[in-house]
Amino acid sequence: MTSRLLFGRTALAVFVSLSVAGCSVTPKQFTNQEILSQAAENADEINKDVAPITGPIDLNEAFARTIKYNRDSRLKAFEAVVSQGQLAVDKFDMLPELAAKAGYNHRNNYAASASVTFSGDEPSSLGSNPSYSVSSDKSTVNASIGATWDILDFGLSYYRAKQQADRFLISKERERKVVHSIMEQSRNAYYRAVSAERLLSKINPLIVKARAALVDSAKIEKLRAQSPMEALTYQRSLLETLRTLQDIRKDLMPAKTELAILMGLNPAVNFELADVNNPNSDIPVLNVDMSSMERTALVLRPELREAQYQERITQEEVHSAFLSLFPSLSLSAGLNYNDSDYLRYNDWTSAGVGLNWNLMNVFRYGKLDRLNDLKIAAGKQRSLATSMAVISQVHIADIQFKESNDTYALATQYYDVAQRIKAQVDSSRTAQSIGDLTVIREDLNALLAELRRDVAYADLQNNFGRVLVSMGLDPLPEGFGNMSLEELSTAFNNMFARWEQGDIEVISAEEMQSALAAKSVAEK
Repeated sequence: MTSRLLFGRTALAVFVSLSVAGCSVTPKQFTNQEILSQAAENADEINKDVAPITGPIDLNEAFARTIKYNRDSRLKAFEAVVSQGQLAVDKFDMLPELAAKAGYNHRNNYAASASVTFSGDEPSSLGSNPSYSVSSDKSTVNASIGATWDILDFGLSYYRAKQQADRFLISKERERKVVHSIMEQSRNAYYRAVSAERLLSKINPLIVKARAALVDSAKIEKLRAQSPMEALTYQRSLLETLRTLQDIRKDLMPAKTELAILMGLNPAVNFELADVNNPNSDIPVLNVDMSSMERTALVLRPELREAQYQERITQEEVHSAFLSLFPSLSLSAGLNYNDSDYLRYNDWTSAGVGLNWNLMNVFRYGKLDRLNDLKIAAGKQRSLATSMAVISQVHIADIQFKESNDTYALATQYYDVAQRIKAQVDSSRTAQSIGDLTVIREDLNALLAELRRDVAYADLQNNFGRVLVSMGLDPLPEGFGNMSLEELSTAFNNMFARWEQGDIEVISAEEMQSALAAKSVAEK
C-alpha cells in the first residue's frame, strides 16, 4: 500500500513539474551580440564568391554578373531546388508505411484477475474467496515491425506527386520569368549608368560656371552697372539653369549604384563601364513579322507554360477528387514479439485486410462532377486570358520599338544641331561678342541634347530587349549554371549580336499545325 502511494505521488509530482515547465515559456529577444554576429555573417556572405572586377564592364558582362550573382535570381533558383526536393519527398507517400515498434511495460504488481460463471442474464457472485489467475508478467518487453498499405492513399499520393512535379516545372518557369525581368532591368540600368558617367563629368563644371556667373551678376547689381530688372532677369535665367542641372544630376547619380546592386556588387565597389568612352550606337534590326512573333510568344512565354502546368494540376486534382469517393482498402502484415512467460508463442506473424467506405460519397458524386467541370473551364479561361495578354504585350513591344527608332533618329539629329550651335557660340565667346549667360545656356542645351540622345538610345535598346522578352526568347545559353563569368559573358555577346542582326529563331506556322494535328490524332 505504501509503495503504491509513493508511486502515485511521484507520478503526480512529475506531471505537475512538466505542466509548470510547459507554461513557463516566455518571449526571448536576440541579444545585441547575436544580432551583430548575424549581421557580420550576412555581410561576409553577400560578398562571398563574387568574381573580382578585372577591367571595364560592358553590357554582356553586366548581364553575366546579374545572372550569376543577383540575389533575386538566386532566390528563384533555390525555390526551384526546394520544389524538386519536395517532389522527391512526395514520391515516398506512394510506398507502404513500414513501422517498427518496441516497448517495455512494468507495473508494481501482477495483473491478477478472477472470473465467474454466467447464470441466466446475470453473472454469478464473486464470492468471499475468489480464485485469481495471472496471464502476464509484471514486466514485459514487446516489439513489432509491420507494413500497412492503403490502396486509396496510394492513388491519391500518385496524383499528388504528379501535381508536385508540375509545381516544380512551374517554379522553373518562374525562374525564367525572373531572369527575363532582371536582365531587362540590367539593360536599362547599364545604359543609364553609362549616360551618368559621361554626363556627370560635364554637369559639374557647368554648375560651377553657372554659380560663378551668378556671383558676378550679384556684384554687378550691387555696383549698379546695369539696370536692376536686367540683372534680376539674368540671375533668374541662371537659377533656372542651375535647377535644371541639379535635377539632371539627382536623376543620374543613383544609376551606377542601381547597376551594382543588380550585378550583386557592393554599392561601394568602384568599377568602370566600357561604353563610357566608346559609346555603342549600333541599331538593332527586327525583321520578324507579327504572326511569327505571336506564335513564338504563345509557345515560349513562361506565363503561358505556367498556365498550362496549372491546368494540368487542376486535371490531376479532378482525378484525385473522384478517387477519394471510392472505398479505402488497406493491407497490413507484421512480425510481433513479446517476452511474457505466460504466452505459448512469444513471436508470431499477422496479416489483415480492411475496407472503409463513406456511403455518403454516393450523394456527393453529382455535385463534385459539376464542380470539377467548372474548375477545368475556369483553368481554360485563365489560360486564354493569359494568351490574350501575351499577344497584347507583343504588339505593344513592337510598336514601342518602332517608335523608339524614330525617336532616336530625331534625338541624334537634334544633338548634331545643338553641337553645331555650341561651336558657333564658343567662337563668338572667343571673340567676346556674347555674354556668359548665352554660353552657359547653349552648354546646357548641348548637354540636354546629349542626354536626350543617350536616353533615346537606351530606350531603343530597352524596347528591343522588351520585344525579345515579350516573345519569350531565352537569353540564357544551355548549361549556363556551370559557366564561368567570362564564358557566360562571351555567350551573351554572341547571342545578342546574332539577335541584333535580325537572326532570331521563331516558331513557324507549319510547326504549330503539325503539333495541332498530332494532338488531334492522340485524342482520337
